[in-house]
Amino acid sequence: MADRRKDRSNTYLVQALVRLMENQDIQSITIQNLVDEAEIARSTFYSLYEDKQQFLDKIIEDMFSRLRSETMPEKPSKSGFHEKDRYKYYVKHFLYIAQNANFFRVMLSNHGLSCFRKKMEDSARITYAEIFSDIDETRLPIPKDCLIQYLISAHMGITFKWLEDNMKYSPFYMAEMISLLTCEGILRSLYLDNMVNLPK
Repeated sequence: MADRRKDRSNTYLVQALVRLMENQDIQSITIQNLVDEAEIARSTFYSLYEDKQQFLDKIIEDMFSRLRSETMPEKPSKSGFHEKDRYKYYVKHFLYIAQNANFFRVMLSNHGLSCFRKKMEDSARITYAEIFSDIDETRLPIPKDCLIQYLISAHMGITFKWLEDNMKYSPFYMAEMISLLTCEGILRSLYLDNMVNLPK
């Protein structure tokens, strides 16, 4: 029961933070602002976190940890980078972003944390490093780290644009578009479209 109350209080704090960040820079938001907006006691906050920075670090790490765990299965596909596999992977990604859209949108806005974009990029790099782990770099015409960075930059740019446009396309359409651009574009041009094992 105590853990459930803590989870509920933490959810209220995260929701409060998102609402406050719609109009305030994150640096100007105080613990008192948070607990007032969340309608919880100040002592409840301190039972969960030492200070505001620990709160921010924890919720951001949790967000990206869940993103990786929900989109990365235990074992990659053994059948190659086929259409249905890559589509399923990107659907999971965009569904997760959509479910947490307000959080991502405010964190990436002018009111958000300056390091959030880099943390999102680092999270994506972990995923793509796993996807490309079995590729022999000597068979690539470009360094593997440059290929991964190119994909991350392209995919993050489209994701930011999608959020800025209030997700006018469905997560399923976004998944289809990204898988098409990735496989029919950069990976096919490098003859990698049937070599990369994408998670199902």
